Amino acid sequence: MAVKFEKRRLRSSIFIRYLAFFFAVEILSFSAFSIVLSSYVTETWEEKQKQKLYDYTINIEQIYRDYLNADDSDKNIELQQLCQAIENVSDTSEADIYITDTKGKVMYCRHMVSDDTLRDNAEDCPEHSLIQIPGEITTSLLVEGIMVTSGNLGGIYDEECFIAASVSGYTFDAQADAIVFAVQPVEIGFEPYRANYTKIYTLVAIGFLAVTGVIIYILSLYLIKPLREMSEATTKYSKGDFSYRIKRNPRNSVKEFDDLAAAINSMAENLEQLENSRANFVANVSHELKTPMTTIGGFIDGILDGTIENENRDYYLQIVSDEVKRLSRLVVSMLNMSKMEAGEMRLNPESFNLTDQIISIFISFEQKITDKNISIKGLEYLSNVFIEADTDMIKQVFYNLIDNAVKFTQPGGEIAVSMSIKENDVIFYIRNTGKGIKNEDIDHIFERFYKGDKSRSLDAKSAGLGLFIVKNIVELHNGEISVCNIDDKYTQFTVKLKSKLLEN
Repeated sequence: MAVKFEKRRLRSSIFIRYLAFFFAVEILSFSAFSIVLSSYVTETWEEKQKQKLYDYTINIEQIYRDYLNADDSDKNIELQQLCQAIENVSDTSEADIYITDTKGKVMYCRHMVSDDTLRDNAEDCPEHSLIQIPGEITTSLLVEGIMVTSGNLGGIYDEECFIAASVSGYTFDAQADAIVFAVQPVEIGFEPYRANYTKIYTLVAIGFLAVTGVIIYILSLYLIKPLREMSEATTKYSKGDFSYRIKRNPRNSVKEFDDLAAAINSMAENLEQLENSRANFVANVSHELKTPMTTIGGFIDGILDGTIENENRDYYLQIVSDEVKRLSRLVVSMLNMSKMEAGEMRLNPESFNLTDQIISIFISFEQKITDKNISIKGLEYLSNVFIEADTDMIKQVFYNLIDNAVKFTQPGGEIAVSMSIKENDVIFYIRNTGKGIKNEDIDHIFERFYKGDKSRSLDAKSAGLGLFIVKNIVELHNGEISVCNIDDKYTQFTVKLKSKLLEN
């Protein structure tokens, strides 16, 4: 239940965050686009509205010219048609259209026609009879001939209007006789346009947001799948189950997620290996502690209760002493390992003869070497080399390497050593014949707790710490250690120490 809740919360969190982010981006983008587009479209629309009003004035002006040119018998009919046209255009365009004289006094307007009856003149119109176009406007019109603009017509109107005007009878060689005006409040014409624009914009925005929501939901599911697997993997790892591996599909996955999955799988493999090594280490240490302690306890009890006779006490006490020393070495190795992991190992450098140290270590293994009839080659060719290093630590390095060489050399086999000096480095080689190290083990032999082939009884008393400690001590001295191997022939370790050398 908790895992399902975490999955749902993860999905919701990513989906909501992505959705909020993209919604914010889209809203900002739409807003900016709407402002720019609205400004452009509004400007274009205003120009069209002004042009339309101007066209109205031209049409009315033409009808007015027909009225002026009509015979006296047709004058009344033409005048009625003129006023009717003014009324029709005014109602259709929701504009205020009228004709003034050259001084700006209204002569004809839409109110001159009522129930198809023609009134006497525009002075009876309560709306237009009071209109007097300012002189500066009429003067400018008589000069220019036309006017298309925005404003309040010199204060006649209380609101912003689109204004178009044309002068009737305006030619280069004739005097004007009237001016046709078309005035439309901006809000009256703009309101339907704004309503339509807002409706279209809102529908488009909602559509885009809906599509974005679906895309983000699908995308979040696509992104959540690898995250969910990683969450499941880490949950299992936290419980000690390192067998789970995240499925990878490099062709269809995000590169970053695939790299992360590869890193987590690699971590799981290392943790699984470390856990197995620790389990083996605990089993090995338990066995190593139990066996010598049982031996020590049994021999001491035999001495105390008289089971072991006095003449055999020294023999069994020697065995007890050897077992105690083995326990001591195990404890020291574990302490050294802890210090290395904590970074607490400190060097006590001093100058000493490395060759003498190596020879003395071989002498300490004389009995084992003799028992296995092992040939030692190369010792006689070693020259005296003095190095500046921690004596005890370097002794442990070569003790462990020689111990392994003796341990894994088959009876009647051979151990060869050599040493060379290159610039300020001393390079030591130790090679032993035998089965060698398996290829699958050679990359792990310097890892802590690691033991190779469990069937190799020659290594039964090893806890898997020797080479780990050797490697750390060598690196602590800024040196290097490596191994090469040929199955069923030999194994060779190479130690390079970068300490200050004093050759004698």
